[in-house]
Amino acid sequence: MKLSTLAITFTLALTSAQTFAQKVVFKPAMDNLETKACLTAANDGYFAARKLIRKSGLDFATFSATVSCNGVSLKKFASQYVDNTDTAASSFALVAKDGDVATQACLAALSIGETEALAKFNLKGETIFCNSKSMSTFVRRYNTQNVVVRENSAE
Repeated sequence: MKLSTLAITFTLALTSAQTFAQKVVFKPAMDNLETKACLTAANDGYFAARKLIRKSGLDFATFSATVSCNGVSLKKFASQYVDNTDTAASSFALVAKDGDVATQACLAALSIGETEALAKFNLKGETIFCNSKSMSTFVRRYNTQNVVVRENSAE
């Protein structure tokens, strides 16, 4: 009796695992930009959907604030369906070319935030540029990426 119960449980667990492992296929109900953006987000990722929206000439911030995919935001929808293993594997390094206070503040801002980094290096109220971008843009760009910060070894 116990052996048959164990066999049935194992079969059900195996069937459930195979069901969850299958890729979801979406079939659009409408052929409009909102649907295309949701499909692109699910199949190709959030950044591909953002590119599609911008290419159509719309402001992405306004679009994403007003459109939801199956009741969730475009970003969350993309994260539910896109295989994130490729993005986790791709990382890059930021190397400080000098020991300048502004450079150190830029790198620190990635881990502790812009306001805290400016305070830490006594740069509050200063306009700091990181890689020719404002510090806030720099932090937004690299904060969501898999970034390794390295010191310049060739001095």
